[in-house]
Amino acid sequence: MEILLMLWQWRSFCSSFIKGGTNMYDLIIIGAGPYGISLAAHAIANNLSYRILGYPMDFWKNQMPQNMFIRTPHDFCSFSDAQDELTIQRFAKETGIELVTPLPRPIFVDYAMWFAKEAGVEFTPELVSSLYKEGEGYKIETEMGQSFQAKNVIIATGVEHYKYMPEMFSSLPSHLVFHSSGYTSFQTFAGKNVAVVGSGQSAWEAAALLHIAGSEVELLYRRESANYAGSTADEIQLRNLGDVFYQLPHDEKQEEWGQSPGSVAHFLRPYVEGKVPETSGITIVRAEQTSDDKVKLTLSDGTLRVVDHVISASGFRINLERVPFLTEELLTNIVREDDFTQFPKLDESFKSSFSGLYFTGPLSSHSHGPTFRFILGLKKASQTIITNINVKSGLINACC
Repeated sequence: MEILLMLWQWRSFCSSFIKGGTNMYDLIIIGAGPYGISLAAHAIANNLSYRILGYPMDFWKNQMPQNMFIRTPHDFCSFSDAQDELTIQRFAKETGIELVTPLPRPIFVDYAMWFAKEAGVEFTPELVSSLYKEGEGYKIETEMGQSFQAKNVIIATGVEHYKYMPEMFSSLPSHLVFHSSGYTSFQTFAGKNVAVVGSGQSAWEAAALLHIAGSEVELLYRRESANYAGSTADEIQLRNLGDVFYQLPHDEKQEEWGQSPGSVAHFLRPYVEGKVPETSGITIVRAEQTSDDKVKLTLSDGTLRVVDHVISASGFRINLERVPFLTEELLTNIVREDDFTQFPKLDESFKSSFSGLYFTGPLSSHSHGPTFRFILGLKKASQTIITNINVKSGLINACC
């Protein structure tokens, strides 16, 4: 590890020397998932100096079950490059991989790494420990001790900082209750009695994979029935919404914000229905640890469940305060949305109240709409942000 770090630091020094002895980049991208990779591809096409910080596709590789699928139909899974050339269809043609819907997650990850290679994206696989405003730009420090400066910073992190666990489970020890995110396999629950609490995609995935792993599993949720969605028409509508959301009247935005996000992709139906017992229309009133180290759940219909473990598919609650690398100065002074202060208030170009500081992905989903919780927002976000940086810098490039 020390040798690898020395090699990486030497490479960084050489890169800095070639640039004239300075680490003042045009932009630094924090986050190496689909948004970060697409932004880097656009930066390269526009001759912008950049760094992309983070472990490439880490959430998709190490926080999600690999034997499950991408909920977005594969026709909508392409990343964004300036010429719209590095599509998932081209990837399939050049690699001989057959595209199917639903798309297996390992194929999606393979496509991401192929895209990065073809676009010339170079990663700095380090996590950011702090981000400071410094003069006219920003200073970024990493957990491995590197320091970079940039005129612009784009925060393109995903949902990993925002896991939500209901208060009712807070008194239970960590070996009895788990969040559904963070598992690449559910084999550790084989032979166990498990309650999955939730009615969205992650609940159905967990229930399906627990059943496959040999668990005795039950789904418990508040809805009266499952809410299946995810058709091609739904994806087109959601993608198109991202193009117009910012300009919508406030009441129409409120209607979109009020839409329940707890839908389940149709492809999960045969994995769950008829195989996993479901109890709908209930809530958990109380959760207690038993004397024999199990969990007793009291339901709103008066019935009880005693299980070995609880998987809480309670999703994520986006909150700027939980971004671990933002300094107190930035957290205090970034202007928030009036009605949802956990989100930064962004302008039409995804820029915050701090000049040169941009947000995309989930943190932009209040200002720009629900499209940006998903990969459907990649093209709009990448084109808009990089174009704005070019205009601000006085650069002109026809590709965007």
